[in-house]
Amino acid sequence: MKTMLSRSLFVVTLISLSQLSLAHDLQQPTQKDNAVTGPIYKLFDAMREHDQDKILAQFTSKALLQRITTKGEITNTDVKKFALSISTNTAELDEHLLAVIINQQNELASVWTPFAFYLNDKLSHCGSNSFQLVQINGEWKIHYLIDVTYTGDCQAFVDKYKIQ
Repeated sequence: MKTMLSRSLFVVTLISLSQLSLAHDLQQPTQKDNAVTGPIYKLFDAMREHDQDKILAQFTSKALLQRITTKGEITNTDVKKFALSISTNTAELDEHLLAVIINQQNELASVWTPFAFYLNDKLSHCGSNSFQLVQINGEWKIHYLIDVTYTGDCQAFVDKYKIQ
């Protein structure tokens, strides 16, 4: 009985410590996390700058862009056409990541990010991105990006996911 209680306390302690560690990691990204998420933040910086070349530089040569529509259909967007459309757009574009969840093994990483998108400083839409990144020759690149737009109240969505 005593041994079972000791084991239970040990397991609870391990779970608690792992949760503390996870919370710490989310608040203080490691250098590795910064390398993985670097192309994502550079992409959004390039979008704010309307810089086609910087946008393209964040993707692999065979990258895929997709969106899940409100009807549940999947649409494809050519990366070069996407970069061109952003570079010729005159509006202020600003995507805010509300949280960043990273899973990585070796040269493959998955990053899930709820977001809020602002057009000319006004909340336009919100939703979630799912990025697949690959490390090629020591450099992380976005290989796949799919997103979905949230159909409810975006301000409530932002409040739910924003990093404290």
